Amino acid sequence: MRKIVLLTFIFMSYVLQAQCVGCTVTNPSDPNYHFPDNATVCISSNMTFNNPTFGSNVKVCIASGVTVAFQNNISGINNAMTYFDVYGTLLFTQAITTVADLNVHVYSSGNISMNSGNGNFTMNGQQNVIVNEGLIELGVLQFGDNTDNIIDNYGTLNINGNMNMSNSAVTKFRNEVSGFISLAGNYSNNENSIYINCGTINSNSGFNINGGSIYNTGIFTAGGDINLSGNSSEIYNFGLFTSTGNMNNAPADAVIYNEGKLSINQYQGGNAAFHGPSSSSKKGYIEVNNAIQVNNAVIGPNLDFKRSTGVSDPSTVFMNSNPTYLTNVTFDCASTNSCSAPLITDPGFCTTINGNLPPMAVDDTYTIPAGSFAGIVLDNDFETYNGPQATITNVIISQISTSNPNISLNTSTGYVTVAPGTPAGTYTLNYQICQQGNPTNCDTATDTIIVPGSGTTPCYKPAVTSGSVLPANMGITALQRAQPGDANWPGARKGAWIALESKTKGFVLNRLTDAQVTAIPVTDLKEGMMVYNTTQNCLQVNIDGTPTGWRCFNNQTCPD
Repeated sequence: MRKIVLLTFIFMSYVLQAQCVGCTVTNPSDPNYHFPDNATVCISSNMTFNNPTFGSNVKVCIASGVTVAFQNNISGINNAMTYFDVYGTLLFTQAITTVADLNVHVYSSGNISMNSGNGNFTMNGQQNVIVNEGLIELGVLQFGDNTDNIIDNYGTLNINGNMNMSNSAVTKFRNEVSGFISLAGNYSNNENSIYINCGTINSNSGFNINGGSIYNTGIFTAGGDINLSGNSSEIYNFGLFTSTGNMNNAPADAVIYNEGKLSINQYQGGNAAFHGPSSSSKKGYIEVNNAIQVNNAVIGPNLDFKRSTGVSDPSTVFMNSNPTYLTNVTFDCASTNSCSAPLITDPGFCTTINGNLPPMAVDDTYTIPAGSFAGIVLDNDFETYNGPQATITNVIISQISTSNPNISLNTSTGYVTVAPGTPAGTYTLNYQICQQGNPTNCDTATDTIIVPGSGTTPCYKPAVTSGSVLPANMGITALQRAQPGDANWPGARKGAWIALESKTKGFVLNRLTDAQVTAIPVTDLKEGMMVYNTTQNCLQVNIDGTPTGWRCFNNQTCPD
């Protein structure tokens, strides 16, 4: 669902904004033109500028099919914003260094070239944003001192040199699902920066993470060495991450997390742990060309290691190491068909520009008779990917669409309701959950609703009372008729541990809120444990004895 929404956004953005709007100046003809303060300058015919100057808060819009060239470096006012909306072609014939803040948007029909793809681009403004849906080609991309930068690439970004940033730069760099980045040179990160790939990145050279973070949910290929030196260098891989060089110098506080496939040529790290997914329903796969050195690092849980050739076992995968293994660490489980979870290299999500993992909304199927309801849709959703279960207290639910107006989602409870008189059939309902603490971090899911045919009612199977049945030896009655013997009450009630009866009183389970259910110690959880959840207003049963095993039982059915 996330990819479809993304492509729809890009298409609609292009359709709605295919032309420059709000123009205060159109087609200046002076090659040494001064772009005035607060002006929107629209260019709809080819133009070459020799020595232009810029005021503050200037927007330059280049129409589709139009080529604009700047022969010399562009000037600007320190820390004053300059905007470029590029639907056509913007050419710079030499290296560019900007002191103004930059906000550049290259649309799907647009492209920017720095000296035929070999010119350097240095951003020294304090606040810089580049959103690319088209094509950008340049030499070295440099982020200057004390800069705050956001790079969001939906299109193609070709960097034919290095990508560097000063130690004081704060950079959020994201390659979206549809994005492709080619990096010929080195990449240098710092402790303040996040590098996110959800599409495809091909890097011919190495990376110096230097304390920053890399998140990969797409295809990431690094051709050179990866240096994890610096405090808390982090790699989180959910997709396909391939390093054909060496991975070096990972201190003990570095993080290497793998939930997809991590292919390593050589690893000579320090004591950095290799982490895997916490749930045994997932598994990360690591393939090494050569034996790797992890010293006394902690390995796992739920990881599989494989040598690309030969036998795979602890002695062939690790050298000069004495790691500590957590649960479910295996060696080439595929060779024995014993893998506990499949290899997944396309998790279907992209992190936020800040590196925050999204929530997980999971598709459901319900059979709901007309005039009834079922759910809760959040029962198998997660507030954060791999995190706590989603509840009405930690996510915001909204209905996106329904194929029948009689099928609706109660956003305050999470129940799916089918109105009386709804014809039999199969319907769909799309909904979204967003984190309470970060309402722009969202995910969507589709529920399939089966409404049974006319006259179909929930079925209740009678108890089995024939054959070898056991009497109930214990009972509580409000009718004052308890007597010993199998023919009396409660012995006459067969097949039960405890019999309860009353005409004026109800049976009340422990009544707990969501927070109280979550606070039950893991060691006390048992399969079959029941509570009445006062937050979700349902009988909740734990199906597997784990914190994620709680389910609301509110759908009338006949389980076999």
